[in-house]
Amino acid sequence: MIREADLGPVIARADHQDGAIEVNSAIFYKLPSMVQEFVLCHEVCHLQYGERDEARTNALATQLFLSRATGAGDRARREKFVSYMDGRDYSNFAWEMLIAPVVSLGMTVYGIIQNSNAGWYSWSTAVQRANLNTMLATAFEQSRRQSQQSAAELFWEQMMPYTNKDNSLDDFLNRSKNSWVKSVIREYENKYGFGFREVTPIDPTAFPIAMLAVGLLVGAAVYLIIKKFRK
Repeated sequence: MIREADLGPVIARADHQDGAIEVNSAIFYKLPSMVQEFVLCHEVCHLQYGERDEARTNALATQLFLSRATGAGDRARREKFVSYMDGRDYSNFAWEMLIAPVVSLGMTVYGIIQNSNAGWYSWSTAVQRANLNTMLATAFEQSRRQSQQSAAELFWEQMMPYTNKDNSLDDFLNRSKNSWVKSVIREYENKYGFGFREVTPIDPTAFPIAMLAVGLLVGAAVYLIIKKFRK
């Protein structure tokens, strides 16, 4: 059972008397969804194992948190998050969790995110546009460098943690307030020359060093041929 309570500066606590988890609504619901989940895993482990030591509880919570991953991409994001948590001093767990959102977001490519209540629907229009462009550029660039995933799949892997209200990419794109997102996607399709949902062959021009090496080899071969016929 989860209930809301006035906990002052504490985000959440486990009530061992009745087995409930109390959350501080003034803080808890402003945290990114991944942090909320980790906090709940932590409190569940307090209750399930009767553990009161914060460091040992956090180790148990980490295993539970990682086991809840829905796929390889989600697992990678969770591992990135818990890597920050490793080695921390858990004598004041509430304080650690207050700064975790800032640090975990700072570990991503979205350094421009400054909202403490991180998430697509809490960002200003300017931040949404900036982050959308960053995510799309990353997705299209990654897609042209491989032949397994479309830009859409790669984009959604990045966006999914920040869209709690949407269960899928289609849900996200079909929201009326996000109609401009589709126009930005079309701009990237025109820029890169392939569709958002299209899985493409590897684009050799995406690897300048490789192209340079091939050019040098071809040049050397031509030089040797010319040199041979001039003898």
